[in-house]
Amino acid sequence: MVDLTSLNPAQYQAVAQSDGPLLVLAGAGSGKTRVITFRIAKLISEGIRASQILALSFTNKAAGEMQERVAHMIGPAARDCTLSTFHALGVKFLREEASHVGLTPNFTILDEGDQRDAVRLGLVKMGFDPSRYEPKKIHGRISDYKGRIEVPDRRIDAIAHHIYPLYQARLRALNAVDFDDLITLPVRALESSNPDTFALREKWGRRFRYIMVDEYQDTNGAQLRFVKGLVKGHGNVCVVGDDDQSIYAFRGAVAGNILHFDQHFPGAKMIPLTQNYRSTNNVLRAANAVIGNNIERHAKTLWSENGDGPLLRYKQSETEEDEAHWIATDLLGLRHRERLNWSDCAILYRTNAQARSLEQAIRGADIPYQIIGGTRFFDRKEVRDVVAYLRVISNPFDETAYRRIINYPSRGIGDTSIQRMADYAAAESIPFWRVVESPKLVEGLTPKVRTTAKQFAASMDAFRTRFAQADHGEDYADVCRDLIRHFGFADALVRVHKGDPRQVRKRIDNVEEMASALANWKAKNPEKSMTDYLSGLSLDTRKDQSGKADEDQMSLMTLHGSKGLEFQAVYLAGWEEGFLPHQRVLDGHEPVDEERRLAYVGITRAKKFLALTGAKKRLKFGRVQRRRVSRFLQEIPEELVEGGYAGTGRERSEDEKKAHAKSGFGAMLSMLGDD
Repeated sequence: MVDLTSLNPAQYQAVAQSDGPLLVLAGAGSGKTRVITFRIAKLISEGIRASQILALSFTNKAAGEMQERVAHMIGPAARDCTLSTFHALGVKFLREEASHVGLTPNFTILDEGDQRDAVRLGLVKMGFDPSRYEPKKIHGRISDYKGRIEVPDRRIDAIAHHIYPLYQARLRALNAVDFDDLITLPVRALESSNPDTFALREKWGRRFRYIMVDEYQDTNGAQLRFVKGLVKGHGNVCVVGDDDQSIYAFRGAVAGNILHFDQHFPGAKMIPLTQNYRSTNNVLRAANAVIGNNIERHAKTLWSENGDGPLLRYKQSETEEDEAHWIATDLLGLRHRERLNWSDCAILYRTNAQARSLEQAIRGADIPYQIIGGTRFFDRKEVRDVVAYLRVISNPFDETAYRRIINYPSRGIGDTSIQRMADYAAAESIPFWRVVESPKLVEGLTPKVRTTAKQFAASMDAFRTRFAQADHGEDYADVCRDLIRHFGFADALVRVHKGDPRQVRKRIDNVEEMASALANWKAKNPEKSMTDYLSGLSLDTRKDQSGKADEDQMSLMTLHGSKGLEFQAVYLAGWEEGFLPHQRVLDGHEPVDEERRLAYVGITRAKKFLALTGAKKRLKFGRVQRRRVSRFLQEIPEELVEGGYAGTGRERSEDEKKAHAKSGFGAMLSMLGDD
């Protein structure tokens, strides 16, 4: 028998119950992976054949780690368990049951490029222009519907509705499937009304008598139905997850899968794991206080034997630059006092646009860092495009930058025309920019290209003059924003990312943030020119380095990217309305619950030291905006925060008070006061 004495009482309960549906409600840092591995080991020790055990996860890495842990406990028998991702199991099912879904066993799985080609063919066949209706976006919409096992709605998604049958027909003609089919086709087979469906369910029910699912809060509608189909004959399913960490709705995850588990699997039992092995109690009390304001959740209160630990800290700075500077300076002091490694520390934020000021401050403090799950601000394409414009304005001889921007955003100067101008410049030993100014000497250019090139050169010259004047008066940010508007960056981003308003908004924010970055730098360095600014960017050799696991580097990442990670010290930046919760909540487009879960995830990444920061004002879209303290901050009891909330400007309008009350935390605000 497996020794279960190392388990705490709740973990022991979860491992001991073998039969029937079970929800293990695993709070952050409560040892959920131990529960799954001990369950597997216990079942095998009790005589259940390893081949009858299935454990599902979302990544190959998680499945591999599970396999290693089980092998360490029970030895070679672990190899006979099926520890798999959902999609790998789908492949296994379809290879065996291809005839049930109209395939042959040697079907292929199309990669993303082939999937988009299939959509493109459908668009052309229906008479739609693929340059207007981007295949990538149409395929994304089809994928969303497949995740719910639905077909595109004609009233809501007319284009996807027309393309979907052609896309599916193309897959069948190729004897191929896409990634979504690996789940949806097995579900359709298991739910079919065909006479042989009962035998099919019996077969798979006998094969896997005990099924476990990790990170269950991240499942979508199709994955739920796959699990239901597999356990229909016996009902022995154990899912492990945390509804308070359901933060991937934008990927199709359905929080209701875990919130309503007992409705999907009648007779289910629920065992909460509330002992946290990661954090101190002050961190956990803050997390409990915030997440407790979500109305629809499974109630649980995390606690720890790690002691109370230090109080949280809150710092409200005047501006975003001041906020970033405070974080960088405080990081230096904290690391020295507590003898931490840089890898023990992380800065988390809600949106990628926030990373710009943070990166600059971290660079200025000479702190080694890596961006996890994202691209460094100054390496993002749209930011590099703006920088290229500034480089040409600063130095028109920079041919590399000039060739990058002469037709971006698109103005009808094609690659062939650009190459002809470059060849002429090389042959005549004159600068490329001089040729752009006077393209009439270049053979093979159309009159339209010659006119457009001259107009572009004239516009660049005009902005060069304005930036020179800005060195002595005019605001850098105003000039930069005028440049962005004049050359149509926003329109270009809309064209490239049409159908995905979040991407459009994110990238426009990054472009606007570049203007703010330039203005803030100039305010601190009034005697310097834009050339100095660009030189500083070029001389920062770290910006092209990618983070490596074996290097001692501090981590920057979004709150979404931080899930599953932990750090001794965590700085949560931008605790303001409009960041956390996101502006979409303030605009009434999304509910507040998932944003509160994001705050909870961020708080529970901290083992010991937790600092929350914000700014009183930020420069956005050319205007200084006053910022309001995040409602989530005000849900944290004041006694948990070093120095309390004195002077943080927690004034709110009557409309905001009503909105807060509707969001389920009016009572908490009343307790905190409403000065």
